[in-house]
Amino acid sequence: MLRRWWVVAGSALAAVALLGFMLNGNIRYQVGVGRVSGYSVAETFSHRPILFRLLSAAQAWLPEQVSRLAGPTTSWEGIVVFESGFRLIAMLAAAGAAVLLWRGLARRWGTAAWPYGMAAFAALAFSAPATGEPDWMAAALTVAAVGAGLLWRPAVGAPVSGVLLALAALVKISTLPVAVAGLVVLWVLDRRRGWLAAAVALVSGLAAVGLIWWLAPWEISWLLDIKALQPDPWTMAHAIEARDYLFNLAARWPTVALLPAFFIRARRTEVWTALVGLVLTAFAFLVQGQYFVYHSLGFVTLATLLAVATIVRSRGALRWPLLVLMAWTFVLFLTPVEWRLAHPLRLYLITAAWVVILTGWQWWALRRSAVRLSRARTYWWSGLLVTLALLATQAPASAESLTLSTAGRTSVGATAVLRSDLAAAAKVHALIGDDTSVAYLTFGSDTYTLGNPTQCRYPSPLLLQRVHADKKVPPADREENLNCLANPNLRWLIWDRSWLRLKSAPEDVVTTIDTYWDCDSAKTIGRYTVCPRRP
Repeated sequence: MLRRWWVVAGSALAAVALLGFMLNGNIRYQVGVGRVSGYSVAETFSHRPILFRLLSAAQAWLPEQVSRLAGPTTSWEGIVVFESGFRLIAMLAAAGAAVLLWRGLARRWGTAAWPYGMAAFAALAFSAPATGEPDWMAAALTVAAVGAGLLWRPAVGAPVSGVLLALAALVKISTLPVAVAGLVVLWVLDRRRGWLAAAVALVSGLAAVGLIWWLAPWEISWLLDIKALQPDPWTMAHAIEARDYLFNLAARWPTVALLPAFFIRARRTEVWTALVGLVLTAFAFLVQGQYFVYHSLGFVTLATLLAVATIVRSRGALRWPLLVLMAWTFVLFLTPVEWRLAHPLRLYLITAAWVVILTGWQWWALRRSAVRLSRARTYWWSGLLVTLALLATQAPASAESLTLSTAGRTSVGATAVLRSDLAAAAKVHALIGDDTSVAYLTFGSDTYTLGNPTQCRYPSPLLLQRVHADKKVPPADREENLNCLANPNLRWLIWDRSWLRLKSAPEDVVTTIDTYWDCDSAKTIGRYTVCPRRP
């Protein structure tokens, strides 16, 4: 029992240490556009569904209030306090979901349940910089749903589970499969509760969609716009990207590399449940057609839970190769990005070799009759191993991915970039003031560091920036984006030409800029072109 609490205490300390990690650009995008738009978050476009916008705003509310005591929202001190508070709320949510899962499973499995709670917490808490993303939120809600569905009597637990699963499905278009995977797990563990939760999820989900249609009818159009702008995932080029993505996941998370070993000597029910869950959660990132690490958090959370079962089945026989793999992973993700990008095939082969080694080791361990660990020690080792596995790539200098487009991103680098952006924002404010209304032609996260108000539901006009958007989205939506540029109450245009390149910009965008903004007299500050309004 004491050993168990040492693992819990160590995880808590690691979670506190990670509070200092900066949030990623997508979360800053969401927070920033909500601050500057002049509209409620429900009425502000951020390339995310309304439910996520509302939940994210709720998560940000208290950190926002506390950060104002440290300084302005665009100051270094204010941002550090806000982002630490935002991450703290996420850690508490992760802990709550993990405790629900632990206590719910404990009603059936007793002491065997606690490493699954540790696995859920590790997968959700040690996911920087993805903490707070809609994919993260869906994973947390699904874990909580399974736990709640098992914890209380069916008349209470199943409805709570159903509502949580509906929320998980609605935070992002692509997270429905993650919620369904959670429902499948609950149904396998308790069919009565699973059917009740499914019914409640269906009714509450449809009711939520109806309310959105009634109270926020623009949201339906926005969801269709988001879908229209996504790339087609069903091409050969995307199939190659998906292959590389899976290798990246196995390299970054040892629990993913352990997945094939789970199926060695697994019972039939375990096999088909795991396969269905993995296919569903993999479909959730494949259907998006964009291979960012945070898209896989539902898949990784399930893989981490399955890792516990794999370790327990062979009574901890995998602990030594897993510890070696974790050390390799830790070192690998600290190596220079140039070296990793120069040797992708070699690294993929090494990753595949690790998968084979772990699978073979599990097969060998289950065949031999050597003395094994006691059940209590096995549970302790499984909780410790999955925690360390998720922490292996959480050092400040660890890369976000092995060979993907984010291979060069680290927490240390993100801090340096933020300081540079704040320095540029200070120069912009020295030129135009910090409360002057502006039009933005930048990625949404720039509104977070600049903070100048605008009067537009599209603070970051994505429908003007995306190639061929004029052919894919309704003309009325693009027209509103163009009207933001023409708004006579906005005094300056802040334009990031690396985000919207003049050569590739649609003709109507170029015409609108030339008509209303004097970019011949612009000031260049860092990557920003700051144009005054024409008289």
